Amino acid sequence: MPDAQTHIKQRIEQAHKRARAWQRPVLASYTWEIPSFDAFHIIQNTETSHYYFSTPDRSLEMLGCADALVLTASGPERFQRLQYDWSLHRRDVDAIIYAFSGFSFDAFVRPQKNMWEAFGEASLVVPKFLYRRSGDKYTLTVSTLVSAKRSVEQYLIQLADQLAQFNALHAPDEKQPTYSQVKDGVEHFKSSFQQAKLNIAEERVEKIVIAREEIYQTTDEAFPFSTTLRHLSEHQTGSYVFLYQPKREIGFFGATPERLVKKQGPYIETAAIAGTIKRPDTEIEADAAKQMLLHDAKNLEEHQIVVKDIKNSLTPYAATIKAPESPLILENRSVFHLHTPIQATLDTNASLLSIVESLHPTPALGGSPKRTSVRLLREIERFDRGWYGSPFGWLNTDGEGEFVVSIRSALVHHQFVALYAGCGIVQESELEAELDETEIKLSPIKQALGLDKVRAGGNEA
Repeated sequence: MPDAQTHIKQRIEQAHKRARAWQRPVLASYTWEIPSFDAFHIIQNTETSHYYFSTPDRSLEMLGCADALVLTASGPERFQRLQYDWSLHRRDVDAIIYAFSGFSFDAFVRPQKNMWEAFGEASLVVPKFLYRRSGDKYTLTVSTLVSAKRSVEQYLIQLADQLAQFNALHAPDEKQPTYSQVKDGVEHFKSSFQQAKLNIAEERVEKIVIAREEIYQTTDEAFPFSTTLRHLSEHQTGSYVFLYQPKREIGFFGATPERLVKKQGPYIETAAIAGTIKRPDTEIEADAAKQMLLHDAKNLEEHQIVVKDIKNSLTPYAATIKAPESPLILENRSVFHLHTPIQATLDTNASLLSIVESLHPTPALGGSPKRTSVRLLREIERFDRGWYGSPFGWLNTDGEGEFVVSIRSALVHHQFVALYAGCGIVQESELEAELDETEIKLSPIKQALGLDKVRAGGNEA
């Protein structure tokens, strides 16, 4: 640590000189290797904002704590505005800095206040402390936004105090709240389904994805973000696990199987995931279910709409696009999905956020045609999706990063927890089958919270 302190001081001094010369704050950052860390232990024991991301194979894990820099944007051009502001800070630093970023599903602003108010329409956060594990390598990055109005010593004292608190963690026990259901979302979903089918029959859309919102109220205990994420990480193998927690009592988290896009140099990886069937208990039944899904006309139609749209979205940026002709099976603990991996090589210098904007929302979360379906969802759905079904992920100052589609997710707002699940509706869709599918998709979060045993009124089933 003494060597790290010396390097941190040098970086802050350098940033301080630049801040004085340029008359604006400048990021300072330093990264060094550490023995190891337990991300969930840190979340449990720190009274800060938290941002978490891990890949399905758990080879990459990132935890951000506290805020060094927060950028926000709103309106139809939110992706471009956020990219522009981020590019100004990127050019100031010589080190690689990582940021977490998330977006609302739609830029349409509902007039009333709601549980998503703290999230905004577009956000990018450089954490003050970033714990990162890539394979067997553990690192800690300290970042701070340096202004000429404060002295170098003030920054050093503040960082040293905060680091000392992190190094002296003592784990209090997280208590499991009890829950009572205040909304099951079934009637609203049925209404959305009927309107969706009507719009398809009238050929206004080919496909539209409707969502269901289920809300619970908890006891006065603090929400157990740490134990919930640990449960998802251990039990939802094959899924990304994520958290955006801007305040102690407010957070959005989930375990999603769906990557939106990964960018590494000029190479892009994405995937079409649409078409779902419940995973049976036995291997023999599972094999039969896979074959049924691979040959089911309704699910194949839904899937091909997504594949076509993703390819069209990438075409303006890509020199080559590769994808298998037939879908594969993506296995999760509760369900099987139709899955087509798609790879592309860029022939432009397009930013990661511009590609995210082009892809979002895929027909797996919005519908087809995209603009028409998103506009119709504003009329059909009686709640604000917020960040559900939206891009969330990380990016760095090298222009690389990875974003997922934030499904299989839940919002915590003080004593309320809202769960979300969606279904793609096409001409052949049937109400009861789609409603059953939402139950399957809600199950990972319900299991993590123990909500699978809760009925309306808070009694256990």
